[in-house]
Order: sequence, then structure tokens, then C-alpha cells
Amino acid sequence: MILSDQDILGAVRCGDIGITPFDERLVKRNSYLLRLAGPFRRIAGDETLDTADPESFARCEGVLETGDSVVLTPDALVLAGTRERVSLGPSLVGLLSGISNVARLGVQVHATSQLVNAGFAHGAPSRLVFELSTVGGRRVRLYAGTPVCHLVFARLSAPAAARHPSGRTGQLGTAPSRLLDQFGHFYAGGGGGAVAARTPLTEPSYVQDTRRGQGPVGG
Repeated sequence: MILSDQDILGAVRCGDIGITPFDERLVKRNSYLLRLAGPFRRIAGDETLDTADPESFARCEGVLETGDSVVLTPDALVLAGTRERVSLGPSLVGLLSGISNVARLGVQVHATSQLVNAGFAHGAPSRLVFELSTVGGRRVRLYAGTPVCHLVFARLSAPAAARHPSGRTGQLGTAPSRLLDQFGHFYAGGGGGAVAARTPLTEPSYVQDTRRGQGPVGG
């Protein structure tokens, strides 16, 4: 069941949804509008990223940009944070969907990662991350504080069993992909020795550094 505006307000009051800072003007009929914040991480280049090689990840993690705006270009992916810190109870999931006014500029706010898991950052509200890009060959400048995305809430038929905390709980900024760190043991174990040999048993230092991160501008 998708939550209505009144359901959202009720869930905020009882703590099932955490949004900080909360602005009732951003509650829509069946969503809450999330605003853009920096720092921004620009990821571009023509190097082939080897997902079994931590050094390849480090070279392709992108460049951080500060400031109150960012220019989106067709040849780059930009990671950006939400101004809001969000948490969900174990019975709620979230779905991200770009708002129409932003979509009509040719801007996509998420590449494919639109699901916010049940129980995300429950008790410890954390920022979500947008994967921004443009289509149609257009360059677009967006400003921190602009509402860019709906966060739609849906209630599960039963609370999710909390096996372990969300991997993104506590994220402060726009850290790069942690695919190798979180899931390398799956493909390292199923592949050849070369993959297994290059897969670290602990977090690479660049992941530890970026996890400490910087809080988005205006947060």
C-alpha cells in the first residue's frame, strides 16, 4: 500500500518515517519531495573499471566538487546527496522518482537504484544519494536546495526481519560504489584465481576514507 499525504504525516509523527529537516510544504499527495545537496562527485573518463580490482575502483571514484550548484553534462555521472536525512521503520520501503519539472529538463535523478530498503537507517537518519545524468545532449545547472525527487513510501504486508543494518546507514556524503567491498566474495568465489587474488579481505583504504566523507552543503 502506497502512503497518502495523511499517512506520511502520521508516520512522521509516530517515528516510522524520519526526515530531518522536515518541511510540511514538501509533503505531496503520495510522496515527500527531497532536495539536492552537495558535495557533488563527478565520475567520467573512458577507463574500463575492473570490478574485481580495488586499484581500478580507486582510479575511477571520481572527483569531489563543492559549491552551491553543479553542471550536469551528457558525458558524466554526478553523485549528489539529499539535504534531508531519512530513516524508515521495518514495515516501510521507499521508492525514488524524479519530479516532472526536472525530468522535462532531460535530467535523470537515479541511474537504476531507486529502492530504499525497509528499515533503512532506522533510528539513525542518513542521507540518500542521487545518481544524476542528462539525456538529449543538454547541459543543465542545478542548485543545492532544489526539490528534484519524490520519495514514495509503501507499507509491507509484514515487518522485514532485520538481519543486519543497512549498508548505507550513516552515510554522510557521496561515497563511490562499494560493490567489491560488499559483494566481491560472491563473484570472487565463483570465478578464477585471478579474481580471488585481487579481492581484498578488508576494506580498501579509499573506501574507509570516503565513508568518513563530508556532509552535503546546506545539511
